[in-house]
Amino acid sequence: MDRSAQPAVHLVNGLRRLVQDIRKSESADNKGLTDVVCGETGLLSFGDAGVSYCGHLVEELAEHHSFEKVIWLLLHQQLPTEEELADCSSILADTAVIDQSNAEILSRLPLGSRPLDLFPLCVSLLSFFDPTPQDNNEESARSRVLRLLAQLPLILSSGLGEIVDSSLVPSTELSADETELSWAGRLLFRLRGGTQRPTASEDAAMNVLMICECLTEMRPACFAARFAASTTTHIVSALQAAAAVFVSQLRNDPFLWTSELLNGFQNPGQAEAWWRRREGQPMPFGFASETEDNRSAILTDVCRTMLGSFDRIRVEAVAARLEKLQWHEQLVPTTDWTAARLMTLLDIPGDRQALVVVISRMVGWAAQAIEQQSSGISLLPTLRYGS
Repeated sequence: MDRSAQPAVHLVNGLRRLVQDIRKSESADNKGLTDVVCGETGLLSFGDAGVSYCGHLVEELAEHHSFEKVIWLLLHQQLPTEEELADCSSILADTAVIDQSNAEILSRLPLGSRPLDLFPLCVSLLSFFDPTPQDNNEESARSRVLRLLAQLPLILSSGLGEIVDSSLVPSTELSADETELSWAGRLLFRLRGGTQRPTASEDAAMNVLMICECLTEMRPACFAARFAASTTTHIVSALQAAAAVFVSQLRNDPFLWTSELLNGFQNPGQAEAWWRRREGQPMPFGFASETEDNRSAILTDVCRTMLGSFDRIRVEAVAARLEKLQWHEQLVPTTDWTAARLMTLLDIPGDRQALVVVISRMVGWAAQAIEQQSSGISLLPTLRYGS
């Protein structure tokens, strides 16, 4: 065979490297997962009539003032019967007790620990005392989520150092003042220090708030829950992953910032003067150029039912003025802004407001994780390694 007819080896190798370089440049813009569709969900939808959970309009769900009903809906993707709703409420009440050792562990944390940072720790601590740690089927996952929800207000109040009853340590079970409240009302009671029992209207407002905050589009924490669920069968692992991402993203807590902003002005005129001094700088949090989400409007209506004192009227007037100024900039309030506005009216301390949001989202993360596990779709992408 005439070897002179064959190309030189160095030319062949050079051509191969050239082709590889061309392919690398063509695929460079395709790296990452931006705009990649990883699946489908019926948990959340945005239609002409408004936002829906599992096909049910949020506006209609909020009218019933029952976060327990929405918990069941998201975890089972269908509304509960009266008996199922009663069972759900019973679990949330009957399992609302924590081991004293959990309260003792949290009492030893450094003073001044950020309340939001307690959340991932509390989820982990509670998981150690779960009665069925090895059961990982869907029904067991749903029950585990309900138990975590029942216990979280108690363990968080221990971490916050709140005294709910006359004992010398924070209460590790429900007090008499809490038994007649909804689950959301109990959380409100605990976050306000256990000294101010929510009124019926405050209890209802807290339910609507948590209904509106429990599901979002695919944000990093939501993806973390789905990713963990696609690689493990343990629901707590998915919740821990989502919680870690959520907490790390809120190092500069926008809910605390909003609460301090609204409480810091004596009247709407001061708020407008502050805005004018910003000389065109955008509002740091809570407004968007457009939104298909009507949950902000739902929460705005609830805010108007909370005007029982001069301070609340002042806060509401300040918020309304700031929103009007943003409207002139073609910006509309998001659900998170209006949630912070409502939580401020409900007298939830600013540094604890993110706890309400993260606990609400935990229900959505759990629903996403269960749905992801049921789909059987792996979300583990491919990574190219160096030669």
